Amino acid sequence: MTQHVGTPLAPQIWRVSSLGRFGVLALVPLVGLLSWLALGSVLASALAVVGALLSWWRFAWRPAVILTDTEVIVQNPNVSHRIALRDVATVDAGYGGMTITTSTNERVVAWAVQKSNLAKWTGRHTRADDVTASIIRATRSYAETS
Repeated sequence: MTQHVGTPLAPQIWRVSSLGRFGVLALVPLVGLLSWLALGSVLASALAVVGALLSWWRFAWRPAVILTDTEVIVQNPNVSHRIALRDVATVDAGYGGMTITTSTNERVVAWAVQKSNLAKWTGRHTRADDVTASIIRATRSYAETS
């Protein structure tokens, strides 16, 4: 088996955008207000806010796409996937996240990198396109040096 040769590069890491992180955070007070209006209890409202903050932390700070010299690591809120670069067949950015399809037709969706439908329809270049291109370049580079 041939091993990947060359100088190892520092991993590239992409996380949820700042707008995504803090835009959703703006909804936390709304959760508290709605729970207080619906239930009329300060305790229930406080618990709802704590739950919303914990969910926000998990969904806004954990998701990431990490590209190393040999693999792509996808960290979603509840599960992580490691995909060897030699197994990456296609990469496509969309509204639900970036979909990496392997040579065995397994699909892994990365929540951290998304492309809005509007950007897709209008052909606007986004950060998701840059991440997709980086992974495709790394896959090709890996194939050439293996």
